[in-house]
Amino acid sequence: MTHRFKASLLAVSALTSVPAMAQQEAAPARGASDDVIIVTARKTEETLQEAPTTVSVVTAAAIDRLGLDNLTDIAKTVPGLVFDDTFGRDANRPVIRGQANILGQSGVAFFIDGIYYSGSLADYDVDTVERFEVVKGPQSALYGRNTYSGAINLISKAPGDTWTGRVQADIAEDDRYEVTANVRGPLAPGLGIALGGRVLDNAGAFRNAFDGTKIGKQQSYSGFGLLQFNNGGPFRASLRANYNVLDDGQPAIFAQPANANNCFPDNSALYRGQSRYFCGTIQPQQVNTDYRRQFVDPENVGLESKTLNAAFRMDFDFTDELTLTSLTGYNRRTANTKTDGDYSPNSFNMVIFAYGATGPAPAPIVPPRTTRFTAFATSVQDFTFSNRQVTDDWSQELRLAYEGERIQLMLGGYYFDQSDVSRDTRIVPPGSLARAQANSAAATASLCAQLPTCGIFTPINVTAANLPESRNINQFDIENKAIFGSATFDITDTLSFSAEGRYAEEQIRQTTFTFNNGQALPAPRVVQATFKEFTPRFTLSWQASRDNLFYAVYAEGQKPGGFNSNQAILAGFPTFDPEDNKTYEIGTKNTFFDGKLTANLALYHTEVKGYQITQNVSVPPNQVSLTRNGGDARINGAELELLIRPVRNFTVTANYSYVNAKFTAGTDENLGLINDLIDDRLANCSTGDQFPNIAGCQSLFGSIRGKRVPRAPAHTMFVDVDYRRPVSSEWDFFVGSNVNMVSTSFDQVLNFAETGGSVVVDARLGFQSDRFRVMAYARNLFDEDSVAQIIRYADANADLRRNFIAGLRPPRRIGIILTASF
Repeated sequence: MTHRFKASLLAVSALTSVPAMAQQEAAPARGASDDVIIVTARKTEETLQEAPTTVSVVTAAAIDRLGLDNLTDIAKTVPGLVFDDTFGRDANRPVIRGQANILGQSGVAFFIDGIYYSGSLADYDVDTVERFEVVKGPQSALYGRNTYSGAINLISKAPGDTWTGRVQADIAEDDRYEVTANVRGPLAPGLGIALGGRVLDNAGAFRNAFDGTKIGKQQSYSGFGLLQFNNGGPFRASLRANYNVLDDGQPAIFAQPANANNCFPDNSALYRGQSRYFCGTIQPQQVNTDYRRQFVDPENVGLESKTLNAAFRMDFDFTDELTLTSLTGYNRRTANTKTDGDYSPNSFNMVIFAYGATGPAPAPIVPPRTTRFTAFATSVQDFTFSNRQVTDDWSQELRLAYEGERIQLMLGGYYFDQSDVSRDTRIVPPGSLARAQANSAAATASLCAQLPTCGIFTPINVTAANLPESRNINQFDIENKAIFGSATFDITDTLSFSAEGRYAEEQIRQTTFTFNNGQALPAPRVVQATFKEFTPRFTLSWQASRDNLFYAVYAEGQKPGGFNSNQAILAGFPTFDPEDNKTYEIGTKNTFFDGKLTANLALYHTEVKGYQITQNVSVPPNQVSLTRNGGDARINGAELELLIRPVRNFTVTANYSYVNAKFTAGTDENLGLINDLIDDRLANCSTGDQFPNIAGCQSLFGSIRGKRVPRAPAHTMFVDVDYRRPVSSEWDFFVGSNVNMVSTSFDQVLNFAETGGSVVVDARLGFQSDRFRVMAYARNLFDEDSVAQIIRYADANADLRRNFIAGLRPPRRIGIILTASF
């Protein structure tokens, strides 16, 4: 893992090519042409190499060539983008240029054909996509909310003048099957249609140690339709809809127990000399969960969701220079989530927070065990997730664009309205009370055995009241209004300057109801806030020659503030403020040797204010994770993309990203507690009291200055080699391989627990004609198993002491892809 990463890094660096696979596809199959790639990163069409912004593109041809079938695989081909779904296909938060978060929304937003998409794209049918555009750096000026570190825009395949279609089957080991089919063509002059569908069935590649069954099941079904009108006149329109059904089982997540902690011992009554934290690399471990006995309907454990996405676009040309564009989007998603939340083989555990001696033990007394102990604060932990979430949103964008000979202008308005309602749906299964009572007896017996003078521990009375069925309701209502514009001036034939800006107001209202099954609906708790921001962006570009572009960018971005959970509101942390950044960037795009070498380089410096970090606070009897503005950060980075095509049939594409993301200011409560332990192994405010005017001891918060931003690996690299040659008048043979390397990243701002580096190798070979393709492939050929992401957690089996969870990386997969086209 780590040692393999360092060795591979040196080896690949010696090749002097650290390219970006996203720029152009490899040498095309027989009969294809080297089409120039058009992008819409700045809401206008321009060629990739002439766009003065850092945008990586993964085309449909590249997706086919590598046999990619989801956004997780596609992300590894893009420098500076980290996207992982090992915690589930709805639990991914993409990271661009190291601006990561643990809770809350990502600073990267998804768009389909330029229209905002809420939800996850981890299961999107990539066979319907013409290209993925990954725009990096703050994009708030043109793209709006949640794009303060970048945006991912999917461009759909459009119908052409002739009928085309294809069917593809991906068959692999571990009972994994995927079939996609699509057809596109004209219905009438100027009117075209595209239809597609996808079925995925993955039985799971791991075994649950608890009962030996497979775990990590994934199933999904999706349909796609697009109707497009363009008869060459001034009016154009397109109507698109996607519908997706997802049915995933309990994710393949393991829990490392608190007893594995190896640093910062604590001699308090709760920890009794055991360590508070884990320092080092979290190693992959076997999944061991009793989820099947935690629900009345174990066959429905996991995630069941249905998503409808629809969009309508209209363009009208008043003149050759003046165009009005309307973009209307609608998303509706329903999701039922039921999962074992402690990821362990136990459930309904007794947690003892405080205890003490309350008298002599009953006879017969066996010295030194002469004392009776009694628990003063306890809780039965029903550590499960069971809720139903319904999200509805619609958006409307209207913009007017003018394109003159030396000036381009755009003015637009935007409206977004979203309702997101989550309801707890917990039903405690039969037998749970008896299990809780048995676990309570075991917990007191175990604790008594650890106390040298304990002769007896007073039994804890556990009743049905200790197993409530939560019916909490949490509703978010978001309304965003914005105006935006841009102006580009061609100062000379080769020098251009553009200015963009957006003024936005976002109102967030949260309504919560906290109650259990059988209780009356209480009065709502309502909090709301309005966030206002102006985000500019300025670009200066110089087209030094037809093949060489230089540009400089200054941009500001904002990630909206928001509200925390019901329990966090009770703890006095209802809201968190926006997170703002400023980015300075220079870049160059170049083509050399008649197109045989493409080399793009970007250097950037980002300053972040009010970084939204995860913080734990105590809300007895539980610890609650919430989001707060914890400090400031500085991020320096570089991205290099190369495409090398020395001869027509041989292509090397690759990328490299360096991210140095560190905090420059800020504090963390947990780090302060650990600092307090170092001198005498007690949290007794020996380093200072954070709140000296309040009774009791609160360890002085620790400074996170100089700590690395979590979930932000310093190095990512991807290199692909592709070779093709004709073997007959109709068929080509191809073979290729790639390596993806990611350095280690930390779980939290403390920088103690980390993932370790990873090196994943894929390989492929096959035959292809104009109509057919047969490709054998190996994913993760050498079975890299290092975890991609870890989360600091609480161990329900050990009085909620700190532990860690992680999702298992998909193991080696051997398969074959069969494609037929017409």
